[in-house]
Amino acid sequence: MSAPVEPRRRGVLPALSPEAAHAVLTPPRLPASAVEAAAIARDAAALALPVGLETPTVAGRTLLARALHALGGRPGPLVAAEGRCRALHDLPAGASVLVDLEALTVPAASILEALLDDGSVWLLVGMAPGQTVPPVLAARLDVVTLRVPPLARRADELPAIAAQVAAALSARRGGSPPAFSEDAHAWLAAQPWPGDLAELEAVVARALLRAGHGPITARHLSGEEPTTADPGRAASDGARIEYLAAEMAHELKNPLVTIKTFADHLPALVDDAELRTRFAGLANESITRMDELLENVLAFARLGAPRPAPIEIGPLLDGVVAEIESEVAGRGVRVDYAGANGARRHTDADQLAYALRNLLAGVLREVSPGEALRVDASVPGLVRLRFSARNGAAGRLRRLVVADDALDPHDPTLLPLPFTLARTVLERNGGALVVRADADGLTTLEVHLPGGEPNGG
Repeated sequence: MSAPVEPRRRGVLPALSPEAAHAVLTPPRLPASAVEAAAIARDAAALALPVGLETPTVAGRTLLARALHALGGRPGPLVAAEGRCRALHDLPAGASVLVDLEALTVPAASILEALLDDGSVWLLVGMAPGQTVPPVLAARLDVVTLRVPPLARRADELPAIAAQVAAALSARRGGSPPAFSEDAHAWLAAQPWPGDLAELEAVVARALLRAGHGPITARHLSGEEPTTADPGRAASDGARIEYLAAEMAHELKNPLVTIKTFADHLPALVDDAELRTRFAGLANESITRMDELLENVLAFARLGAPRPAPIEIGPLLDGVVAEIESEVAGRGVRVDYAGANGARRHTDADQLAYALRNLLAGVLREVSPGEALRVDASVPGLVRLRFSARNGAAGRLRRLVVADDALDPHDPTLLPLPFTLARTVLERNGGALVVRADADGLTTLEVHLPGGEPNGG
């Protein structure tokens, strides 16, 4: 008779040395405000009291759990468990268990409650700031919580964190830690860091490779090539910023008027339920419109320098067209779509998708209900948006692609903001826009895709 086979242990994380764990749980990696909570969290291991790790998802949560486990003195391994019931059975006694609330199912939460009752494992629960905790765990997770704020709120600590990351990387190749220039520190503080510590580590690693064994500058961090001062370019950039500001004011003006009107009529609306409901709907629509506008501008600001890579245009464009389906249906516009048939480019996929998404959104605002918008990517290197323009849209679109000095920010017929954002991103990546007015009265907006490859794709 063969011996019973021991169940495989899935998700066992490598052990962290005490020295490495100490570096994770002390400044600059950990903010000074969280050091005391980290010490309490470490001591909670002996009592098997659960610890909440309230951090952004990409803030090195797993490394934080490994550090706590390494210094907590638990006899078993650290297991990264999925949020399903199956992953929480047959856990070794004395183990530490890392679970993220994002993936936790309701039945699994009940199993965790039972494990807490038994005290056989030490539970480390990762959660995003403000995330709702299942009721069966809420009270218990409130005992010890280690909170690490987003990197964007730790601007003063960025130089020290970046230096620590660079020093650790340099030690791997047997070199001394690099210095950071003043403009590098300024560049670090100016970034929004949506990818938090993971993004910072990647940026510093690339900068270290670019700098070799010399000091790290802002150019190494951003990946941009040095440029000489160009007064003409500065004037052009100033004109574009002025135009962009005017477009934002134009886009925000109408929603604000609606909200102001709603506020002015509040006394009269008290006794008129039907009118109150109608005005409330208009006000909510206006607020949603402004919120979407500001989110779009924030997304534009976060794009950064292009990072070209080989991509297939077909799947990218398929996704962009699918994203506007609800708006198309709401406007009563028909979309005739001809895909890209395997075409490839060498460009930044996220930035190209952002530009195409904004162009489609802008064009949809110019197409009358019941009309058709043809999206044609059958010609390699081009995406053509063909539609029946209304209210002088064709003329405004033609002005979109001329020199900046022809743009008048005081013109009351400004283009919708998405066109300007899309144009800027396309040009940054080496693409271009062309507007053609056809003899049959249709307008064609040609998107010349950036990043052509030798095969013509």
